[in-house]
Amino acid sequence: MSDNKIIRLSQAPAKFGDSPDELEPSMFVSDLPVQNSHSYYEDDEQGLYVGVWDTDDMIEAANPYPCDEFMVLIEGAVEIKNTQTGLSETVLAGESFVIPKGYDCQWHQQGYLRKFYVISEHPDEVIPLRPTLTGIAKINIETQKGKNYCYQDNNKRFTAGIRENAIGEMPLTMNINSHFIYLKKGSVTIKESTGTEHTFRSGEAFYIPANVTCSWSITENTLQHYVEISPLLAD
Repeated sequence: MSDNKIIRLSQAPAKFGDSPDELEPSMFVSDLPVQNSHSYYEDDEQGLYVGVWDTDDMIEAANPYPCDEFMVLIEGAVEIKNTQTGLSETVLAGESFVIPKGYDCQWHQQGYLRKFYVISEHPDEVIPLRPTLTGIAKINIETQKGKNYCYQDNNKRFTAGIRENAIGEMPLTMNINSHFIYLKKGSVTIKESTGTEHTFRSGEAFYIPANVTCSWSITENTLQHYVEISPLLAD
């Protein structure tokens, strides 16, 4: 497991691209692309992985998606095709979306793409025969009345959405769940119980692992694209 502290993500980590990912031809119906990954957080017991990834042109093999994955496109665009219906959905740079676990789809990539990713793939959870959605879930302001989320998995452990927070203070609190936040606008300073402070501004991303105690000071109204993941407890 990675360190239990607030993690700031960079769009261009140091030495990113120096050691391309090892890829198998069976993963693609196109020629092998060049892909790079930088991991910021890994928890094999919970199946949680957070980082930055890029790719050039490629078409992945069509399969049910093996995980719930939230993504923020930093650069480029992507087309996700429904294998059963042929329907394609496009996501552009600056947008966030989720591919639901079990969604039978195919990634079509033209041109360079870079993204932040949050993967939930707990080893004890099987791929559902019927995913929550039969398409991707784009994170946008048009959420359901009374809710601020756009996607929630079958087990209600993985929730992704959008929320707004006004200027104000939030007291020191332990986060039972883990949180990934991409700040679309605004600014916030978060202070850990150790005294370490982090200030985040529009366009920045950060991850708060479960059981981190911290307080918030929102200095400019924020709009956040977020993922919240609750731990799967042992029996």
